[in-house]
Parts: sequence; structure tokens; C-alpha cells
Amino acid sequence: MRQTIAFQATAFEAQPVEVDLEANNGTIDPDATPVVVMVFQSGPNVVLTVPMSATDATNTMNAFGEAEPHRGQLADVQWQPQPAGLSEGMFWMLSPAVVGISVTPPQATPDGVIPHWTLTFEDTDGSQVQIAVSDAITVQIIRGLSEAVNSDEDDEDDE
Repeated sequence: MRQTIAFQATAFEAQPVEVDLEANNGTIDPDATPVVVMVFQSGPNVVLTVPMSATDATNTMNAFGEAEPHRGQLADVQWQPQPAGLSEGMFWMLSPAVVGISVTPPQATPDGVIPHWTLTFEDTDGSQVQIAVSDAITVQIIRGLSEAVNSDEDDEDDE
């Protein structure tokens, strides 16, 4: 069953992943092995975790770069993300099996102004998690992915 879940990210963190290739006898596929886990939060009740390989991280950074020229020239729109409106006793932790990622910049559309970046993560069954992020979180995402990819490349150079 295809579903779409959308929320506004109030916090972001990029957590590097270390994999011991020697302990796994070199049987790990470097293109599929995560080098970073992106963690998006919407208040205290919603968390999305997305593990990414170096290739996926690079493709995501490139998607931001490709989307930037399409960013609309918006009048001074002040947008702040709002936490998900879940009751205190409810907690959602999402971790989809991501097969596709798209990035949409802020822009004016016929339906109105979209004042935030939108990241869409698509699952294997076509379900989506859409996250609205601010410019500040966008910078954190790119920085976190870049550090993970460059750290992974530095580790390969050391071998």
C-alpha cells in the first residue's frame, strides 16, 4: 500500500557510520554500505533515519546543486518549521528502505508560495516521506554528507 507521510524538520543530524571491513572479511559492498545516517526530527515525537552509502550521499548533494538554479526569487518570506502535532504519548520513528531521493527548492507555484526546501524519500513500494527543511538545515545536510563522503575517501586513501 502506497502512503505519503509529510512533516517539517525542526532538527537535523548527520551521524557517520564506521564499518570494519576486516571483521567482515571484505565481503561488504562499498556501494551499498552506509557511511552516514541522516536523522531528521520534527519536535520530540517524529524521527526519520536514512542510512546512505557514499554514492547516495554524493547523489543527494548533487541533487541540491541541480535544484538551486530552479529556486524561485521569493519576496522576503519568513518560514520556520513547526513540530509535528502528535500527542505526548505518541512517537513515530520512520526508517524507509530508500530507493529514490528528490530535492525541490523553495519557489512560487500557481497554487502559492512554497517557502522551504522539500526532500522526498521514496520507498520500494512507491511510498514517500516528504520533509520540509529550512535553508539552515539544508546547509547542515550538505555539510554532513560532504564530511561523511570525504572521510570515507580519506579512509580508502589510507589503505
